[in-house]
Amino acid sequence: MVWKLGIGSTSPTEISDPSWNQVLDAIYSLNGEPPFDLLSITLVDKGTLVAGGGDNGRYLVVYFPVDHPNTPSLTLTDPSLTGPPVYLTIQTSDEHEAKHAVMLPLVVQVFEYFFQTGNISKHVHWESDDTGEDA
Repeated sequence: MVWKLGIGSTSPTEISDPSWNQVLDAIYSLNGEPPFDLLSITLVDKGTLVAGGGDNGRYLVVYFPVDHPNTPSLTLTDPSLTGPPVYLTIQTSDEHEAKHAVMLPLVVQVFEYFFQTGNISKHVHWESDDTGEDA
């Protein structure tokens, strides 16, 4: 498997064939402040998993399949997270539904599964970005 790790939203630092520890360090560095407001891990010929934010321990995670936009992207959700919108900084501060602003343990779980298997986990909740319904 050929992996690429990108860190930052404006002029991302790219690391070819990162180790899991490099990916994990990048996740832990997300804090909503450039350059630590966005990271992506791409499996060539498969897709890209992106995490952004980090403001107050909340993150937006989106999966883009390699054939996007023909296949819709998926947003990670945690239905147990309710309440008012949450502000996350990914280049700029914007509000997101509470269920889309997931917590760090779930982010780590989803990234580790993707890194280990090359697939997105079916054991978590994903929402299709073209319909807004569970995927």
